Amino acid sequence: MRLGASVQAALAGFKWSGPFREAGLLLLFALVLTAASWFLRSDGLPLAADPMEYELELAAPLTVTEEALAFYDEGDYLFVDTRPHPDGDFQTIPGAFFIREASFDDDLLEYFDFMTTKDHFILFGDGDIFPVSNIAARMQDRGYQNLLILKGGLTSWLQAGGEVSERSGGES
Repeated sequence: MRLGASVQAALAGFKWSGPFREAGLLLLFALVLTAASWFLRSDGLPLAADPMEYELELAAPLTVTEEALAFYDEGDYLFVDTRPHPDGDFQTIPGAFFIREASFDDDLLEYFDFMTTKDHFILFGDGDIFPVSNIAARMQDRGYQNLLILKGGLTSWLQAGGEVSERSGGES
């Protein structure tokens, strides 16, 4: 209580000089102006960018679900599931290979007899295209050039009525 009273007494005796008063008023004016412009200005960028509208630096081009379904029906493309290995049962596109970022070299070696660098691939994940793009870049480093990334991942595949199969966490 004494400390508060002594601080109040010291402040009461202090006279604000002209430069300090002007600096304080200028600071207050700048804060008010900044806050007003922040509230009145519209957002310049969207919260989420549509990858089909904006040019992103992806390792492989995007494909929409309708094209991927047509490629699946034709049988000319191999599908690669890039999602991390889940525990328990999960859904995937029938016949999909599993190549994951954490076990990339081991997974690629496991399918070495079935996949050639001339094959066409559609890589998909959980909807986030950047981890899928990283795997596509690593595949390109190994000579695989015919790569596409499924926009929207398995979620868009399911929404479009694409065929899925059930797998358990222990299967590859």
